[in-house]
Amino acid sequence: MSHHILVVDDNNTNLNLVSKILKIEGYEVTTAASGLEALEKVNMVKYDLAVLDVMMPHMNGFELCRRMRQLPTCAAIPIIMLTASSDEEDRIMGEKAGATAMLGKPFDVDALNKQIHKYLE
Repeated sequence: MSHHILVVDDNNTNLNLVSKILKIEGYEVTTAASGLEALEKVNMVKYDLAVLDVMMPHMNGFELCRRMRQLPTCAAIPIIMLTASSDEEDRIMGEKAGATAMLGKPFDVDALNKQIHKYLE
């Protein structure tokens, strides 16, 4: 059985890129283009891991992560956040929101895969 990963990013190019990378690795992938769409999906399906973009309109990745952590289906899953900022404050905010790991953008494909394997294998 393959692991099911939720990928959330408002940028369609990034969403498709991450999704394609994960599918090549053999994961089942569901995408969401906003925090609200992601919250709807996590209420319907249990995911093994989530990859969230930080900078999104209406609900940023930190808020989405906080809300996901309050749900029984997401309280314990690994959440990897992707951020364009290398600011230490973003890393601290990610930790406070409940992120398992933070990766900088543009991200290295091998680094993303390594993080995912670390938490799922």
